[in-house]
Amino acid sequence: MAVTACFVTRNHAETLRRAIRSVAGLANEIVVVDTGSTDDTLLVAAEASARVVPFVWADDFAAACNAAVAAATGDWILWINPDEELERVGLPLLTAAAADPGLFAWRVRVRQETHADRPGHGTLGWEYRLFRRDPAVQYIGRLHPEFVTTLGDLAASRGLSVASAEAVIRRHAYLSTPTPDRMRWVIRLLEAELRDRPGQVGYMIELGRNYLWLNDPRGHEVLAHAAEAVNRLAEASVPPSPWVGSLIEYLLSVSPHFSRTLVTRETARAWAARWFGRTPPVVWAVAGERYAAKDYWAALPLLESLVQMGRTGEYIAGHGFSTDIIGPAAIQNLGLCYLQLSRWDDARTCFTQLFNHPVQDGPARQGANLALLQQRPAD
Repeated sequence: MAVTACFVTRNHAETLRRAIRSVAGLANEIVVVDTGSTDDTLLVAAEASARVVPFVWADDFAAACNAAVAAATGDWILWINPDEELERVGLPLLTAAAADPGLFAWRVRVRQETHADRPGHGTLGWEYRLFRRDPAVQYIGRLHPEFVTTLGDLAASRGLSVASAEAVIRRHAYLSTPTPDRMRWVIRLLEAELRDRPGQVGYMIELGRNYLWLNDPRGHEVLAHAAEAVNRLAEASVPPSPWVGSLIEYLLSVSPHFSRTLVTRETARAWAARWFGRTPPVVWAVAGERYAAKDYWAALPLLESLVQMGRTGEYIAGHGFSTDIIGPAAIQNLGLCYLQLSRWDDARTCFTQLFNHPVQDGPARQGANLALLQQRPAD
């Protein structure tokens, strides 16, 4: 079965070549929807014999994605961003997946690379990236395109199924340094998205956090409205958006002088316990807030949970995050928490483990060594 790899690009010459090479042997066709590149992106596409579709950018990623899908001629579509690459060991898996007559779509692992010096250590999540070409597959969303009709529902309507394949796509976007111009561009799309579809809690939270990144006080107002919207849904079994985790982090750290919401930290902690008990950045935020408040008994099980997540790999990735918070940083803070509670032997175990951690750097090793020397000797 023929596979078309689809890309939406603009000035991605440095990464597009790597992305296209990574799908060689799987993709029979390459479609590049270009939204106005001024670098060598088009040259890279030509070298790969890709079919380039010029597209006038209108602050709408979904429109560009739909143009790519419409241009594809393969039986299957492999969606991959120009700053990503498919790990080569996954090629046989996806080749076999595209030959399965009973499947409509496949989820694959997407690894968010967060450390340039530690490739392969990023967080993993699942995304639908391989699906049948079908006129009902359409995207919506100016910044974060999603399917108008879920692929699971489409599969059911076609008498087919969806499944997961252990192929891995590496995403390098988190290695890019954000700039004020980039953040203003993101804000423009978020504002447009909320004009199109008002009341989307996730987009409200993202907009508020990005305002604050630019030191724009409007962020506090936007996040206050988002917090009130979430509070009205607090009894739901699932959060209204994964972005609520970021809102919890804000509510636990914002100064009362700047906050514009009546939602308390206690309420934010309740949301975290209800919805995000296996999401490391949220657990980390609650543990830090409790530790700063000297509530060490409350911080302790949260830090122990983070260390356990790091050991087992059983957690909900959500958005990308530094794996240090389920690794060395979690171990170090757990050791410090044990010290505050006079659990000397447990603290010693943590700092010994930290000192021997394979990805630990020099300063952290020195800190672990100092902590070991300062502990009371075990009885």
